[in-house]
Amino acid sequence: MYTPFVGLFRGFFAPFRGGVFVARQRLWAYLAIPLVLDLALGTGAIYGVQRWLRAETWLISLMASQPVIGWLVLVGLTSVGAALVFLVCQPLLLAVFSDRLSERVEKDARGAAPSAPFLASLARALAHGLLKLALYGLAVFVGAVLSGFLSPFVGTAVGLGIGMVFLAYDGFDYPLSRRNASFGAKWAYLAVHPAQTLGFGLGATLLYLIPFALFVAPPFVAAGATLAFLESDRTKKATEKPVNLAANG
Repeated sequence: MYTPFVGLFRGFFAPFRGGVFVARQRLWAYLAIPLVLDLALGTGAIYGVQRWLRAETWLISLMASQPVIGWLVLVGLTSVGAALVFLVCQPLLLAVFSDRLSERVEKDARGAAPSAPFLASLARALAHGLLKLALYGLAVFVGAVLSGFLSPFVGTAVGLGIGMVFLAYDGFDYPLSRRNASFGAKWAYLAVHPAQTLGFGLGATLLYLIPFALFVAPPFVAAGATLAFLESDRTKKATEKPVNLAANG
């Protein structure tokens, strides 16, 4: 029987189960190109952010007057800025590869999987990704406003909560996109399964915090979300079956 606790635990362990599934099925080939792209993105983000910071007048003055503090500020701001750039750009950069992995996981788990034309799915992924970035920007603005007017702790808590929801969206985006779900329908799915969404967002956040897991987290998240989606779909069909039989009888 499905309960909110089942959905919560199913969602929480899904990202980690995705990694286990990839390992058991020996799907390492799906991680090769994303890993190279991650390394290139991380290197580019660090280089670009530090170049931008080095051009700032206030930082130039600080490094000239107090070199040690200036370098510490440069390293700290570069780390934070590069991490933000990486986290924002990574889902868009790896969307195609994570989608292929998600489709393979569904085929292995269920025997078949719906598949959308490559160009159509790519266009939809980019369009929905841009819409998500717009919502993400709005969420960051709301968090900043709350931090300024209420408390930094409130703003941080809101930011973490919103970040977890977006991680859940990133994961379930793949199986839902193959079923031609609209942008609104994807968010509706998350709203209809609040416990699963909350658990998945928390589990994905913890996965991202594991050292070096950041480079393989998106594929694991995509694989785990696909498994969770299939399980919730089976549960839904199982609970609806008696009703349909009664209606037909």
